[in-house]
Amino acid sequence: MDRRPQITPWSAARLGTIFMDFAHEPTPSRLAEARLARQCLSKFWLSAPIDALELLYGSAVGDSYRQMIGGELASQPLLRDEEAWRDHLSERLFSGFDRPEMANILLAVMPYFRRGKMKVRNCEQNLPAWLLEDYASLFEPELLPRLRQPSPLERRALAPAGATRAVPAAAGAGARVSAAGAEPDAPPLPQLSSFTGAQALQLTGSEEFLTRLNGLVNLFEIDPDDGAIRQELGSFRRQLGQIWLDTPEDRLQPLFESPFGDLYRKFLRSGYAATPLAEEDRQLRSQLAQYVRNMTRPKATQVVLAVLPFYPPGKIGFAGGEQFMPQWLLGALPSLYVKN
Repeated sequence: MDRRPQITPWSAARLGTIFMDFAHEPTPSRLAEARLARQCLSKFWLSAPIDALELLYGSAVGDSYRQMIGGELASQPLLRDEEAWRDHLSERLFSGFDRPEMANILLAVMPYFRRGKMKVRNCEQNLPAWLLEDYASLFEPELLPRLRQPSPLERRALAPAGATRAVPAAAGAGARVSAAGAEPDAPPLPQLSSFTGAQALQLTGSEEFLTRLNGLVNLFEIDPDDGAIRQELGSFRRQLGQIWLDTPEDRLQPLFESPFGDLYRKFLRSGYAATPLAEEDRQLRSQLAQYVRNMTRPKATQVVLAVLPFYPPGKIGFAGGEQFMPQWLLGALPSLYVKN
């Protein structure tokens, strides 16, 4: 064992900043930084414990990784040593998917391939479920509609259980929240982000999370046509929604009145909600809106807070559902889209 180990300190937050800076302004110096950050993450996945990969992928390290593969770094020509690294990992990867380290190698090599330029045979059988959709988004987007279909169990849950008094949602981009009576079964709520439960709630006190979101909102207000900013804000919008979905009833008002709640309202007032939605976001919005067509359902208030950032001002209305909303939210609704 080397008595003089070389230790290079790094942080997921720093890597995320590097990829964000490169996306915003791809100068040669920022490209060089992004290349080194990619190498750092690639080596990290190779040494990560096999049984902790899913947990790590859902952590801040995974966030930085997804930010990288979702950007344009892979579209840059590879340096000679990067090509050699990619080819070596590819040879290991495609030698067989029955080895326990294959997920490590796949995570390490994916960032070195351009979109659509890598294909794993029988990916739905060979890839772990937690990685499959991100892989498909990059390399086999034609699989996404099938991957996002409800499972047979979810389809049974979505099937009508009998006549209800729910008011249909309005056509077009608007939605109506109804005060219809309770139903035997409520439709399942979608998962909006990889950070769920306790992990999602921890973000409400994360200085890194709040600072980054605040900076993105400020940048959007300066340049609302910047594609990279809009794309990253889309990820934050889904995370905001997931946080509200996972917040217990008795913590909703304190969270709404906290610095996190202030930033949530700033997000709504920024005008970002009026930008066109991607197809995935339209589907998520539709599922959330369908749920609050009946405000007597459990977690209806959480769902209202989660869905608001997906609707432009004036495009969500209420058809008697107000009587089931807490007063602290009802009183705030008129000002949520109004700048201070």
